[in-house]
Parts: sequence; C-alpha cells; structure tokens
Amino acid sequence: MKLHTDFHDYYDTAIGYGTDSNVHYNRYTKEVEIKLKSKLDFPHLFWDTRPLLLGFCGEIYPMLEYVKRDSTYQVVDRFYAYTYKEFLNKRKEWQWTRSAFGYSDKRTEIGTKQFFIDWRQQDDALFLENKVPIWIYQLQSHNQKAVLNPKLKTYEFYRVKDANTAFQEISMYLSNILVEQKQVAAVEDKYRIEQHGFDSKTSFRKEKQK
Repeated sequence: MKLHTDFHDYYDTAIGYGTDSNVHYNRYTKEVEIKLKSKLDFPHLFWDTRPLLLGFCGEIYPMLEYVKRDSTYQVVDRFYAYTYKEFLNKRKEWQWTRSAFGYSDKRTEIGTKQFFIDWRQQDDALFLENKVPIWIYQLQSHNQKAVLNPKLKTYEFYRVKDANTAFQEISMYLSNILVEQKQVAAVEDKYRIEQHGFDSKTSFRKEKQK
C-alpha cells in the first residue's frame, strides 16, 4: 500500500515490511455530513465522557473519551476507552480527581455499558459511501458531521490494532472492498453477432426466394 498523506500515523512504520504498489491510500482529512441514529438513541453516560464512533475497515468501534481534571477543573489528561472494563479501570485509577465524582446512578452505569454493546457493529455503508477505510464521528444530538481519515494515534487505536495489523487490514480493505470497479463497456448487438461469426445484415433474415 502506498500512502499519500500530509501527516504521520502509528501504523506507517509497517511500510518498511514491503508495500503493494497497486494499492493507494489517499489519506487526507476531510469533514463530511452523515446520518446515523436519532438523538433518542444517544446513550446516558458518566460525567466528563464524550461518546465517539470510530470506523475502521468495515467495523464500527464505540469509544469513550474520558478526561482527568485537576482541582481547578482544568483538563490534565485524556483516555480513550474501547470497552466498558477499560473505562471502569481508568475511572478507578483517577478516583482522586474531580472527574470521578460526577453524578451517576444505575441508569448511568447501564447506559454506559450498553453504549459499548449497542454501537459495536459491522457495516460497510459509510465506508463505501465516502470511499475511505477510516472515519470518526462524535455521537451527539446536534452533530451530523464525521471526519474522514483521522489520525488513529490521537485516539490510542494502537491498543486495539498493532501497527502491522492495522496497515495490513487497511491495505486489504482498500483492495478488496473499496476497489473501484471498472465498468464493462456495452457492446452493440451487431458487434456481438459478428464476434460469433455471423453477418449482422443477413444471418437472421430469410433470403428472398428466386
């Protein structure tokens, strides 16, 4: 896979293991409008979290951006959780910060857990529509825009896919799913007939009787 891009991502290191010159990835970031579920489907989550959907090669990964704040409420760290367990572990680790003492109840706990279940899915639609292997979307009622070809390192996706695996899967997705299908030119009937050894003018007509 040959990369055409204006930024570096963590899986670029896999280029050193060989590339397929027939596969090209135009990795340029772009914002586009999309349509997903209605705002009624938005999850009820813990305070200081932001729900995101990351699309990678046909798979949609629900992700929570969780922030750590100091005593003045300033954000001092961020964590991207791809599972409910990851989120709980980080929340426990940051117990001493204000981000851990936000209001929560049983509904919040259920909503957060269901977020990782309900939104994890396989769907090629948005990938095919936008002809990209990667996109990210902030799941909020007022948002209708996704970012195409985002920098995966920013979202710590290397915890989900290592560099070699990510590079290979992107290359395969581009060559197998997003490959441009060449349209076969339609051949006029008369040429089809001639290709089969017939004369288009006389072969299917009854000759005049003398």
